[in-house]
Amino acid sequence: MPDSKTTVPSLVASAWRTAPPVLRRFAYWDWGIGLVAAGVSVAGDAFDWWGNMQFTSNLLAEAICGMLALPIALVIIRRLAEYQVRELDRARLDERYATIRTQMAVAVRATRDNLQEVEQEVFASTDAFAGAIKDEDGILVDPDLANETARILHAQMDSQQWILYERMMAPLRIVGSQLQSLLVERDRNDDLTDETTKFAELWIELESALAQQKQTMANGHDLFGNRPAVTALDIDGAKRLRDVAIKHLKGVDRLLDLCDQLEAYASPGSLPRPSGREPGQDAG
Repeated sequence: MPDSKTTVPSLVASAWRTAPPVLRRFAYWDWGIGLVAAGVSVAGDAFDWWGNMQFTSNLLAEAICGMLALPIALVIIRRLAEYQVRELDRARLDERYATIRTQMAVAVRATRDNLQEVEQEVFASTDAFAGAIKDEDGILVDPDLANETARILHAQMDSQQWILYERMMAPLRIVGSQLQSLLVERDRNDDLTDETTKFAELWIELESALAQQKQTMANGHDLFGNRPAVTALDIDGAKRLRDVAIKHLKGVDRLLDLCDQLEAYASPGSLPRPSGREPGQDAG
């Protein structure tokens, strides 16, 4: 980020301090010879050594000025020019950053809206399944409902359903990659800022949550697909199905929570969504 305390004297001091040693030695020799030559020239003017040699005196004066100015150009003016270029580049990056943050906020909201639709469907089927297998003295409450909702849950964890997740996340991933690259570019001359680190951590968590959700869906799809019919004789098996269904729902909630955090990052004034519901609780 730009330093508000940067001044011309501080830039000059920094330029001289960070200049290569060989360049500083050259400057000392150049200035020393130039000052000696200037002293000799001033003495020549005082004693009228030059006579009518105006061209020679002018040539000598130009050479002395060049010797005195060359180290300044190599060390100080170059640093000032670099600073100006960096500031112009920083302004351009800040403008791009503001634009991509806006795009990120839009992409996150769209992704969250789609995930909320998925969450509502998954919650409804998971809640119905969890309610149907609540046992009273080892007896299922509603085996027919349990088998019906099990088929729905099996379909909701299908590989085709995962393609839907990939499509929902695609715009967000594109903008997120652009933002991550821009943040690193903006900090390339300094240590990574807290802002860059925070976004990187959020992005890693999002990718990790997606990978975990994909694995949960694959495991759940196999478990529901290979199950026998849910009966009162296998209440333990029904509970295992319930547990994987709840894990699947919590995976969707985790993705929604991360979308909220990304939206808060992109739009600090945004409001968090209501907390997720637990299966078996009153949705109303």
